[in-house]
Amino acid sequence: MRLAEYVKKASKDAVVDGVKLLLRYNIHSNRLISKSNPLVKNGLKAIDSHGDLRIPYAIPQAKINQFLAASSLSHMLDGWMYLSNAFSALLNGDEGTAIHLGYYAELRSAMSILSTEGIAAFSDKHIGAFSPTTNSVYPLNYFKTGTGGYVRTKSPTHIFVWDAMEKWSKSSTKPSDDILKIFKVQGLNFYDITEYFHPATVGSTLMTVVTIKEWLKEWCFDIKHYKTDRQNRNDVSYRPQRILNFSENLNFQDIINDLSRFWNVISPTKTDQFDLLDKYLLRKLFEKLYSQINTVETIDDLITNAFGQHGIYDKTLFDFMTFKQPFADDHIIFTHANLRRTTALSIIARATLLLRISVGMVSQLYKAGGVKKSDLNFIWNNYSVDNGFWTPATPLADFDILWSNVEPMLEELKIDLNTQGSDNSIYSIRERKPVEIIHLTQINRACLWGLDF
Repeated sequence: MRLAEYVKKASKDAVVDGVKLLLRYNIHSNRLISKSNPLVKNGLKAIDSHGDLRIPYAIPQAKINQFLAASSLSHMLDGWMYLSNAFSALLNGDEGTAIHLGYYAELRSAMSILSTEGIAAFSDKHIGAFSPTTNSVYPLNYFKTGTGGYVRTKSPTHIFVWDAMEKWSKSSTKPSDDILKIFKVQGLNFYDITEYFHPATVGSTLMTVVTIKEWLKEWCFDIKHYKTDRQNRNDVSYRPQRILNFSENLNFQDIINDLSRFWNVISPTKTDQFDLLDKYLLRKLFEKLYSQINTVETIDDLITNAFGQHGIYDKTLFDFMTFKQPFADDHIIFTHANLRRTTALSIIARATLLLRISVGMVSQLYKAGGVKKSDLNFIWNNYSVDNGFWTPATPLADFDILWSNVEPMLEELKIDLNTQGSDNSIYSIRERKPVEIIHLTQINRACLWGLDF
């Protein structure tokens, strides 16, 4: 089976079924998944045997569905952790390691997305659910040749993940318009907002697969660029990094200012998990949709109507959506993400944008399976204690506090950095603002406030 067909057949319904099974058998006992699940215990061996035509062994479908559900969440959490460590590496003056870790943040977010879609990526073999009751290994570990013998095939993780993501983005049926429902502005998801963008057009027709694919590419989720990132990552991983340019030093003032702006664009409000970022994305969507319709109406009127149908009349918001001053410029995260070469900040920007999709799709999945965020407090508490977000005795119920706690520190750091005459070597910055620098690296706080179920 070709990969495009394999990706097309993958079933989200099977993963929702897996979430329901996790809730029934594990979550209420403070476990995400059973240790006895063959894909947890020895996944590579289990898949190898499952796909071997010569061995009468099959992984139970329910175990596959549960693993897909659990791994979507786990990969998402790991992806944000890699991103945090990429921040740390860059602030330690190690651009090469920041690129390496940023790449793995991208990879894990992609693996999380694929898991929500019904595909579990392993080493050189992978498994996908085609429905709540059917599945298949990719590629088949063994298949018969014309001479009656068996040939073993392989599909390495990195190549498989990016190729599967490419097929996902190019599929005539995927991604579905559900992707528009993970983004919110003033508490409304993009699907509901764009329904009234053009009165003469049925809302669903605006949400075509073509538009979604174009939209994804605008965010720099062009898989060809990810393949380039992979090649550059190999240079970072295996080639000597400190062999040239010893006369050059990093500009930590610029780096910290840019990283601080990455924080600000993914900050939450009471109604929206990623308030400012989603506003930027919505105006990109409006701009794209407007270019695809024939109308004598202005885009200003269409935007006013889109929100007005939901009782929202906010001139500042409308000025933002129509690029009026002081909102004319794009955010720097997109500037870095659009770079056609791999730098530490460009790959961190791309990873951040892709992780925003990952946390949204995982939230959507668990909500569909009937899980409430509080059902998984045992996961959030463990993750947060290990990452230093809170102590075991003081867990937070409102994850927005994870932003409000760090926001004033980032502001203090910004003021300090940009005070005329400041010594902005990383040594001096750490001497003046040691706690603030630590908090600057904890970008993975966002995976908790980004949860929406």
